[in-house]
Amino acid sequence: MDIEKLIRTLRVNVRKNSKIIMNDVKVRHILNRSSKEKSKIEICIFCGTQANLTKEHVLPRWVFGKCSKEFFITDLNKSEQTYNKTTVPACANCNNHILAGIENYIIDLLKHADIKEDFFAKNEIQNIIRWLEIIEYKFQILEIRRKFIRSKEVPHISFFRDIPISVMRENIGYSPYKALVEIRGSLIRLSKRDKSLKQNSLVLFTTKNKSFYFFHKMDDFIYLELPEFEIALFYFYHKIFNSPKEAFEEAMNIIKSVYNS
Repeated sequence: MDIEKLIRTLRVNVRKNSKIIMNDVKVRHILNRSSKEKSKIEICIFCGTQANLTKEHVLPRWVFGKCSKEFFITDLNKSEQTYNKTTVPACANCNNHILAGIENYIIDLLKHADIKEDFFAKNEIQNIIRWLEIIEYKFQILEIRRKFIRSKEVPHISFFRDIPISVMRENIGYSPYKALVEIRGSLIRLSKRDKSLKQNSLVLFTTKNKSFYFFHKMDDFIYLELPEFEIALFYFYHKIFNSPKEAFEEAMNIIKSVYNS
């Protein structure tokens, strides 16, 4: 498996087709979100093709142990959704060849890792970062696709029913424009070759927890606890740290606040 070739292909596909992808997102989910005339033909969110589309899991199934019952709760409207049914459109080549190849590389990397005794090489760290940035991008697309439909616990306001969840966040001022800017930013991250400045932004932990755990904040950070490998990953998408210790301390403060809430 040539991981560098796979990543380069993904990077080139995203860079070449970002305008097509962003235009589809804008027209489909912002401009025509209520229109009955909205095109039902989806596109691949990585290369823009309409051919041979498949369902790409936002979190790879091996991450949550392929469990059909594992679910997450969206803070904004308290709606529940299983990871197993959380997918975005991707063509067969991007899904089954490029992304699957990158995931197989990550699995092999984690399987043979012993972070108590050794460290990942710089290129391995950068490839883990690239993989986490792919997940962030998929979540960005997912949240612009999902609508702010009421749950049993949240009062229903019919006007908000067809507005994308990603637009309903207070931190972006409920702005469709800012939601699109975040998606475009995640595409730009995927298209960048050099991740050396972000190496301190990835924090690695050992874990003895027996259960998969995940949380994230859009366009900010992601935390993945992978019991199969006894490893947890925390990555800051934007922040650059002067030292691993600085990143570790900030990550630990966030983790403690989440676990205690």
